[in-house]
Amino acid sequence: MKKNLLILTILVFSSTFPISVAAEMEVGLYVGGNFVADTNPSWDALKIQGTETPPPIPVRHFEAHNVKVSPSVMVGGRIGYWFSREGFWARDYPDWMKYFGLTITVDWHELNWPLQDVTISPINLRIPLKNDGLMITAAFLLMMRYGFMPDQEVSFGRLQPYIGIGPAVVFHNIHLNIGKDYKSTEADPALVVETGIRYMVKKNISINTGFRYKYAPVHAEADDLIFNIPMGVWIPLNTTYNMFEVFVGATYHF
Repeated sequence: MKKNLLILTILVFSSTFPISVAAEMEVGLYVGGNFVADTNPSWDALKIQGTETPPPIPVRHFEAHNVKVSPSVMVGGRIGYWFSREGFWARDYPDWMKYFGLTITVDWHELNWPLQDVTISPINLRIPLKNDGLMITAAFLLMMRYGFMPDQEVSFGRLQPYIGIGPAVVFHNIHLNIGKDYKSTEADPALVVETGIRYMVKKNISINTGFRYKYAPVHAEADDLIFNIPMGVWIPLNTTYNMFEVFVGATYHF
């Protein structure tokens, strides 16, 4: 299904834009895997003060260590622009700017914690912990590239290693089994670093493979009765994800 979607997208763009144009703007799809290092979620019990304006009063801090996160399939898309004198939206940039560009990527993957026994400190409470969630990432990357194997059709080079770095926003959903209603959907800032190699099959079509690192400290403002804390206490979750992603994709250039 995903392979057919990639082929269909390339055919649509191929029929929309003339195949002879230069190739410095791009759109594409990719699919890959998301792998997450063990994380250390923490909860801060904060006493609610009703309608008063001062912040909640800290009551207690809880932590769980080395919580495992399940690998997942990632699917996404990208749109990018290189500062070149060729292609759609071409301008009379200095020649050195053709090595730089901007890319926006959006991807989706599940974010599940498999059922596992963890110890909640400092209360030494042993509980089964499980999360059913997902994450959507929108990243804005500054890109740098270099070209090898130039020819008459692709003057910049058919083989193009690249690297990109930039800020991102992660939209994430959690549903923990530690309370009847401990679930939340939030958005948090993140950092994305991507590197890969692109091969220009034709002047307007490329395939690429890449690796991405995603640093995402996230929070969840859920409110439920957990860890035997009495009602009237707000217990949000904080954790940091270190994500490693590998992917392959196809891109149309115009």
